[in-house]
Amino acid sequence: MTTPVPTRVPVLPVVAAGVAGQLADDLLFVFLPSFPGAAAILSIVLTAGAARLVTAKLHGAAVPRAGLAVGAVSAGVGLLLSGLGLVTILIAGLTVLAGVGGAILGRPEVRPHRD
Repeated sequence: MTTPVPTRVPVLPVVAAGVAGQLADDLLFVFLPSFPGAAAILSIVLTAGAARLVTAKLHGAAVPRAGLAVGAVSAGVGLLLSGLGLVTILIAGLTVLAGVGGAILGRPEVRPHRD
């Protein structure tokens, strides 16, 4: 019989990572307003990196769940700060995917096992 893997997600690091990714994005937009695409790309990259950092010590099903939580917090903050335009909603969706992708890419222990 196997021991169940804990699936709890650390709340404070998840919220801090999601908010930090969006605030860094907004700071770049303040300094480079003529190129808003750079801010969106930075937000997606920072969210993926933050999800990777938050999930570094997690195992099993907690990894994609924490990545999803980081992406969702980052996307939610981005939508609150930027509004509900079509492009903003599409970028928010990519941000959620980046959170999950950043958490699970390169981690073979996250894949489901076949018994």
